Amino acid sequence: MRYFKRFVRLSISQVFAFGIAALCFVYWAPWTAALTVEEASQRYPGQVDPSWRAVRVEHGRVSEWRLGTPRQNPWGFGVCTASLFSVVIYCIATALWMERRRKKETPEA
Repeated sequence: MRYFKRFVRLSISQVFAFGIAALCFVYWAPWTAALTVEEASQRYPGQVDPSWRAVRVEHGRVSEWRLGTPRQNPWGFGVCTASLFSVVIYCIATALWMERRRKKETPEA
């Protein structure tokens, strides 16, 4: 019974962690492909405002990316990357731990 309560708590925490990972991924994925204004102006002439910090291109649509490129904002990108991968590692580690614990506490038939 004690294992079941722990299993439920860890499962709920994994659901929340997955939500955090999804949110981090929504920012991380376009950030990795962000272009500088100069580079985007060469690739997409007339579509880039020079006052933008960085540019993201989604299926041919050019838009402003306020967070900058990873090179322009290395600390922000690093925190986002670390958050994403630490949450993924947490989910994997807890799943492995729960499986090991289940095998240990379940009597073999």
